[in-house]
This record gives sequence, structure tokens and C-alpha cells, in this order.
Amino acid sequence: MKLRTAFAGMAGCLVGLSMLNRSLRKVGEPARLADGEERCYNWRGWRLAYRVAGEAGAPPVLLVHGVYAGASSYEFRKNFKELSENFRVYALDLLGCGLSERPRRSYGPEDIAAQVEDFAREEIGGQVYLVASSLSAALVVPAAVRSPRLFKKLVLICPTGLGSLDRSSGSLGDTIYSLFYAPVLGDALYNALVSRRGIRYYLGGMSYHDQEFVTQEIVEDYYQTSHQPGAKHFPAAFVSGKLNFGLSDLWPRVPHKTLIAWGQQARTTPVSQANRFVRLNPRAEMKIFRNAALLPHDERAETFNEEVERFLLKGTKRRAAS
Repeated sequence: MKLRTAFAGMAGCLVGLSMLNRSLRKVGEPARLADGEERCYNWRGWRLAYRVAGEAGAPPVLLVHGVYAGASSYEFRKNFKELSENFRVYALDLLGCGLSERPRRSYGPEDIAAQVEDFAREEIGGQVYLVASSLSAALVVPAAVRSPRLFKKLVLICPTGLGSLDRSSGSLGDTIYSLFYAPVLGDALYNALVSRRGIRYYLGGMSYHDQEFVTQEIVEDYYQTSHQPGAKHFPAAFVSGKLNFGLSDLWPRVPHKTLIAWGQQARTTPVSQANRFVRLNPRAEMKIFRNAALLPHDERAETFNEEVERFLLKGTKRRAAS
């Protein structure tokens, strides 16, 4: 009798979770940048969304958002328009993120490097200034090493790869990844991760130093983006460590001048890791942003934009203001 009651309770729980999972699929549009022109790029049969702004003849800048649940080019909402005053700015949604296609597939480190490399070559052309955030900042490094002529300078924001997220997750990662695709329970696990409470915890505990930036509006923006059809697949690879990538071999080989931008209060990738990036590559310089964590380009947007513009245009003939 007790066993029957237990099975009945478990079945009821699974039915309830299934109904909850279905209800959570009914959400609005994902967050998107407000400025510029929305376009699409076909990458190996998949549709990648991006926005572009700025004069056609201006130096091109490619913005690559970080890797997390709800990730998209919306991360650069305080930089996109401002940088487009002096640059031709492209903000890309990586495969599985934002407004791009979100297929169920095996996502690995090479995917990000290949998307950035192909996009720079085929869609932009010429030498590109590359700005990338957190884990993506590590994952674009192979592209810079393989195709040095595609890129002019790099800006890496709180990059991983030298002290954090730099090792394979192994069998534990395989187990976690499998849990995301377990019937009913997998969606429940993901929905707990990207609940409004979960998003607020992540943003407040890891992304931002100043809790005033964790507004209801920004929580809702990330919530909508992370609940689009297929939005689970890319974060599942991230959480299970499938996108971890070490830079100890590749980073010293990057030939470009690079600005390492770091939030002084970053916790998941502490600022102490920044010194290793500068020590292992003499072409790198460091800028620490006070009162900022993983997103100095958001928390200290005005200063960040000024520093990036100064760094990118240093040694070039500055464009006259129109």
C-alpha cells in the first residue's frame, strides 16, 4: 500500500512538473538591442541574428556576448550605440542564444571560435576590432591565433581560461548534461535555473557588484530570453562544463595588442587572474574598473566605452567628428 501511494505521489509530481514546464514556455519576445539594423547571417546552415550600426566606412567592431542562461547581444545595450559613433559596430547573437536559431546539438568550444572567425571573414570583411566577454573572451582566442589577419586588436572582458573554467568537466559534466535531458525532470531543472528568483540570484551574486543594477526590468529581460523555444540547449552545455577551455598554450601566441578589462569586484573570475594574462603575453595591457564585477561594460559603461575607444584608436588617425 505504501509503495502504491509512493508511486502515485511520484506520478502526480511528474504530471505537475510537466504541466508547469508547458506553462513556462508561454513567454514574450527575447530582449534585443534597440538601435541599429537587425540582420541575419547563415552560418553552416544555421541562422545567426545580429545588429549593426555606425557609418559603413568606419572601423568595424564585433561584440561577442558572454556564455550563460539568457545570453544575447543585449548584454552590450550600453555600448552598442555609443561605440557606433566612431565605429561600424556588429553585435552578434551566438548560435543557441538571443534571436539566433537555438537547435539541439552538441555545443563545444570550437563553435564559438568558428562563428566569430567565419562572421568576421564572410560578413564583415577586413580587419576587425574584437570585443568579447567572460567565457566567450577565452573561446575567441583560437580564432585570433588561427586567423591573425582577420583581427586588429582585442578587448577581453573578465576572460576565463587561466584559472577558471579551464579544465574538462569529465564524467561529472556528462552526468549533469544528461540530467538536463531527462524526461520532465530535465526541463524542471532548467526552469529552476532560469526562474526569476534564479536569475536574480545569478545577476546579484555573480554578475553585478552594485545591486541597484539588478532591476525587475533586467530580470524580466533575461527571463524572457531564457524561456524561448530551444533556449535550454546552449546553457546546458555551459553548466555541464562542455564549453570549458584552457588558454595556457594559446594565449601567449596571440599576436594582437589586447586590452584586458576587469571588474575589481568580480567573484567568479577574481581580478587576481588578470595579472596572469598580462604576464603571459607582453602585448596585453590591463584596465581595472572599480565598483564593478563581471560586467564592467554595464556597471561602468561610460568609462568602459571611453577606455575601449581610446585603446582601439590609439596609433591610428582619429576620425573627424561629423
